[in-house]
Amino acid sequence: MQQATKTSQAKEMQKKEAQMPVQIDLEAAEGQGMEFVTARDQKLPILKILHASSPVLDEGDTKYIEGAKQGDIYSEASGSIWKGKDGIYVVPCLFINTFNEWKDRGDSLGRPVAIHTDPAVLNDAKRGDDNKDRLPNGNYIEDTGNHFVYILDKDFKGSEQALVTMKSTEKKKSKTWLSMINLRKKPKKSGTGFFNPPSWAQVYKLSTRKESNSQYSWYGWVVEFVKNLDESADLKLLQSTNSFYQSAMKSDIFGKFELADEGNVKKIVNSTPF
Repeated sequence: MQQATKTSQAKEMQKKEAQMPVQIDLEAAEGQGMEFVTARDQKLPILKILHASSPVLDEGDTKYIEGAKQGDIYSEASGSIWKGKDGIYVVPCLFINTFNEWKDRGDSLGRPVAIHTDPAVLNDAKRGDDNKDRLPNGNYIEDTGNHFVYILDKDFKGSEQALVTMKSTEKKKSKTWLSMINLRKKPKKSGTGFFNPPSWAQVYKLSTRKESNSQYSWYGWVVEFVKNLDESADLKLLQSTNSFYQSAMKSDIFGKFELADEGNVKKIVNSTPF
C-alpha cells in the first residue's frame, strides 16, 4: 500500500513538472541568432547636425520629428534627438581618415562612387573654380574625418555607438579633436612620468553653434574635453568602449557604414589595413 502511494506521488510530481514552463536564461543565450551576422551586414548610426533642409524638420515628411530644430543633433538609425546647445557626451573609440570620391549633385547616386584611404589619390586632383579637388574623371574628393564614438547619457553610462563625419569646414575641427586626444596625459602608476591614454578612455562633449561666412550660415560642431575614464570606477564602460574599438579595428568598416548624409557605400579602392 505504501509503495503504491509513493508510485502515485511520483507520477503526480512528474505530471506537474511536465506542466511547468521551461525556464529560459536570456543572459546565457546572449548573441544567439546573430552568429552569422558580420560587420558588412550592419549599419552604424551617423550623428548629423540638423539643417534647414533636413527631412526631420519638414512636417510633410515621414521622418518629421516634432520639436526638432536646426542645430540639433540627430541619429537617423535610433531616431534620437539631442539639443545642439546642450550637446552629448561621447567616447572617441577609433578614427579613420578617408578621401571620398563624389560625382556632382545632379549626377550623384546619393553616395560616394569610391572611398579612398590613400591620400595619394589627391596627387591626381586639381583645385577647381568651386574650390573642390577634382580628379581627371570630373569627380571631386572630400577629405573626411570619420570618428567612431560611443555615446553616453548624462550619467556617463553607455548608450549607443555612432559615427561622426567631419569634412569641408568641419575638417579643421576633426584635426583639433585629434590633437586634443593626443595631448591628453595621465600620470603613470610608477609615479615617474606621464602617458597618453587611449582615445577610448577619454570623454568629450559634442555640441553645436551657428557659424557663418560672407555667403552662408550653418551649424557646426563644438568639441570639448570632459574627463578621462578611471580604470576602476569606469571599468564596465571601459570594457564596452574597448570592445567597440576592437570590433571596429577588425571590421570591414566601410563595407558596412553609411558615410556623410548620402546612402550606403559600396566599395573601397586603394585600401590599406587599419
